[in-house]
Amino acid sequence: MFTLFGGFTLLLCLIYSGIGVLAAYVIEDQLIDNLITNEVDYIEQHFQQHGELPPPRLPHFTLYTSPADTPAAFTATLDGDRRKAELFVTGHQHYHLRELAPETGTILAAEVGSLLTVSNQSGRLLWLLFAAFLCTTGMAVWLAHGLVTASIRPILSLAREVEAQTGSEQPLELTTNTRNDEIGFLARTLQRSLNDLRQAQRREAEFTRDVSHELRTGLAIATNTLTLARNRSLREMELQELRSILATMNRTVSTLLTLARAESFEFSTFNLRALLEQRLLIRPEISDGKNFQLELILPESMSANGNPNLTGLLLDILLDNAIRHASKPVLQVYTLSNALVFENPVDAMFDTEPLFNAGIRGENSEGIGQGLYLARRILATQRWDFSARCDKGAFSISIFPAQSPTDALQISA
Repeated sequence: MFTLFGGFTLLLCLIYSGIGVLAAYVIEDQLIDNLITNEVDYIEQHFQQHGELPPPRLPHFTLYTSPADTPAAFTATLDGDRRKAELFVTGHQHYHLRELAPETGTILAAEVGSLLTVSNQSGRLLWLLFAAFLCTTGMAVWLAHGLVTASIRPILSLAREVEAQTGSEQPLELTTNTRNDEIGFLARTLQRSLNDLRQAQRREAEFTRDVSHELRTGLAIATNTLTLARNRSLREMELQELRSILATMNRTVSTLLTLARAESFEFSTFNLRALLEQRLLIRPEISDGKNFQLELILPESMSANGNPNLTGLLLDILLDNAIRHASKPVLQVYTLSNALVFENPVDAMFDTEPLFNAGIRGENSEGIGQGLYLARRILATQRWDFSARCDKGAFSISIFPAQSPTDALQISA
């Protein structure tokens, strides 16, 4: 790249140096032509006014009034219809010839060798141009080197930095992303694009792993149940189990697809209470109000920062877990400090630590053991904290929604 810039600057120097020399010769020739034209106008005007030819005013200008006095070389040069010409003679003599009006029958010859400043000073001008060429070339090469250093080296460093972090699980962080120039803009754009690509690849890998592993148990149970149905009709309990498994698998697939979409990672501030009430009303066990006791102790508004679609799936999982596994049809939902708590009664105490792992289910559970694991995935995606406890005949899950920046400032104040 430096060779390219250096060669380009050298070419520009040569071009402009050539243009300068050419311009000097053109100006010199035009100046001499203007002098001769002015002298011709003076002689012709004087002849018209006085009837005689005056001697030239300028030195080295000669007026030839008869063909006998005119040198044969001049006559031959102006042969035909030509009225002006240039004649180079051996040595330093250089003539500009001009034929005057026909009625005068004269030729004006100007020996302009002494007026050729550019030609006479060509040696000195050559050295001057050469010195200027060297200085200009040096400055151009220096500027080219600075340009390459300022533009190409950061890009090469950026490429090496990206290559060095290839395969890392950590988010890409480029050192040049704080620059307030094109390099900084490129680094920020590259960093954002590569991080988005890594997240997409991570979501794809998690989705593939979850679909291939987490649904296998449910498919096996459904397949075995349908196999039994070939020889005998299914009992009501088996039909209920099959419907439960299919509903759980449907919810699991919906959750996994949502987690795999990039738009699920776009967060906003929303009213968590309104979303919870919406999810409660679509559940027939709760909306009928006959065989289920629901107690809500919530403020008028609960602001949370996250993805509403993911949060809706999270609430469905938590409500389904409470409804299916409670020892009595009772559910309490209340706030404790900045936590939203789901509490239901249980018959026996158990360890809550492994409940959020994949494939873990209770002894009496008929599910496929993915509910709370998916809840943990959603909570982690939204950067919400959670906790679970089981004591005094009750099991509770507490989630801590992330606050919007405005609400966080108000709380801290």
